[in-house]
Amino acid sequence: MAREMKLVSYLHSWKEDFQIIKKNLKAIFGNIAINIEHFGSTAIEGMASKPIIDVMIIVYDIVKVDDLKWEMLKQGYIDRGDNGILGRRYFVKFAKDGLNHIEHIHCYEENNPHVIDELMFRNYLRINKKAFDYYLNTKMEAAYRYPHDSIGYTAYKAKCISEIMIEARKHYYQFNHYKDFIDITPNHN
Repeated sequence: MAREMKLVSYLHSWKEDFQIIKKNLKAIFGNIAINIEHFGSTAIEGMASKPIIDVMIIVYDIVKVDDLKWEMLKQGYIDRGDNGILGRRYFVKFAKDGLNHIEHIHCYEENNPHVIDELMFRNYLRINKKAFDYYLNTKMEAAYRYPHDSIGYTAYKAKCISEIMIEARKHYYQFNHYKDFIDITPNHN
């Protein structure tokens, strides 16, 4: 059986879930982590999403993350290496069904361009209703077309994401450091 690409309505509890996850990850990563951010659809209020909390851990040295694999495994995180993105370390936590994911942990060095891209995308969808609606509709269509095909689901969204990123880069042209995109919502730290 394949993973479900099932979207659920936005849940305010995702913010609290992230705070708990963040606290646990801080205990594991200690001073290796520069910052821990909630990103992806569960970090965008009102966005329907697969119920998976995406967490970005920004680190000084990505190689040091490799030393934490055993500790991450003890906390239920499965190491997936870079999972196709050079310079990333990626961990997955599974639901009780052993099939569907509930947490994705993405670790990047602070100078990795994916840091800015992911945070820029999140922030842009938070402020631009047109982009938000376009992405939401695309996700819903992707989930309908590819209910058990994560590769098809992701591929279907690619054009939409690319188009939104072009708009986001124009909007944020003056920003060139990940710290410009850090989430400053209350109780973040």
